[in-house]
Amino acid sequence: MTKPLSDREKRVLYEIVKHPEFTDNNLAERTGIKLSTVTAIRRRLNKNGMYKMIRIPDLQLLGAELLAVNYSVYNATAPMEKRLETGRKFAREHKEVFWAINEYVQSVAFHFSRNYTDILSNIIELETHHTEKGYLDEGGIDLMVFSFKLSQVPYFFDFAPLLANSFGFSEGDENGGGMRSRYGHDDHEQDMAEVPNLTPLGKKVYYNLVKYPEMTDTELAEIISVSQRTITKLRKYFEEEGLMQAVIIPNLEKLGFKMLVFDHAKLNLKVKGDQRNIILHSLMGIKPPITFIAGSSDVVVLTVYEDFATYRRSINRFAEVYKYEKIFIKEPKRLLFSISEMDMIKDHIYSPIVAKILGIEETS
Repeated sequence: MTKPLSDREKRVLYEIVKHPEFTDNNLAERTGIKLSTVTAIRRRLNKNGMYKMIRIPDLQLLGAELLAVNYSVYNATAPMEKRLETGRKFAREHKEVFWAINEYVQSVAFHFSRNYTDILSNIIELETHHTEKGYLDEGGIDLMVFSFKLSQVPYFFDFAPLLANSFGFSEGDENGGGMRSRYGHDDHEQDMAEVPNLTPLGKKVYYNLVKYPEMTDTELAEIISVSQRTITKLRKYFEEEGLMQAVIIPNLEKLGFKMLVFDHAKLNLKVKGDQRNIILHSLMGIKPPITFIAGSSDVVVLTVYEDFATYRRSINRFAEVYKYEKIFIKEPKRLLFSISEMDMIKDHIYSPIVAKILGIEETS
């Protein structure tokens, strides 16, 4: 971080992250800062690359069934550059992968998939190649598959609680004291929402809104030869129906964060569901995660830390709850990544899997 943010800059950035839909007028009213100052701060933050906007498609409403996560620990003696090259090639070629990181002897990737066969065939291909090359250690590739219908995702690349914690703001209890799902379904007996029958024009606009999230409706209309009015009308429909969500991703490195930590834990199924949710919620309160996925037996968490000292304090508190409550079968597996040194292979690239799910061709 070249220059620390001022208190007003922190407040505006936090509100932008928490409320991506806010106009400058909304931000001024919310923060109590003059409109002209809010506008200047937003422009400055944007110009300095402090954040970017993405659109996350809700693919469960378009026919996808699964969210999957895989991670690997590699043989330290394997040539790193060749392994990284393979990892990058795999992520680029497989449309299901939308977020993936590598660092030295470890990697993590997130996927959306229509079905279990698609995701498993991709992992088998990668594992076979890495095994033949001697890249993998004895653990191989760990794969967790989460059915949208049977999983809870209270956080999905949600950075507002992290910033509130880091900036010393009061975030409030948005989850209402328990585990609620932002991405999957709360009611496991509920059938998946009816898949919308998008027209060819609707599919084209949806795909391009996801691919070019930071373009204005006018700019996008020029690129795909559709009227700005049509773009705006369809975008509002997609947003109101929950088919996509605008999300602001802050620049963690510029904000001074040092560590990204990946955790995978196996749940103790002897602990009753309601009690398990309460305990998991208390664990999330120790250090707000940016992503939290809870399936029937697996939990995956991404957490960001300012420095190693903050990480150590949080982990010590986590260990106290873990040992007392016995919510997990064994100590969670944990991978530590340096934000400044990790290789971001895919950073919220959703358009390939959107094209595949919608049955349309990708554009260059």
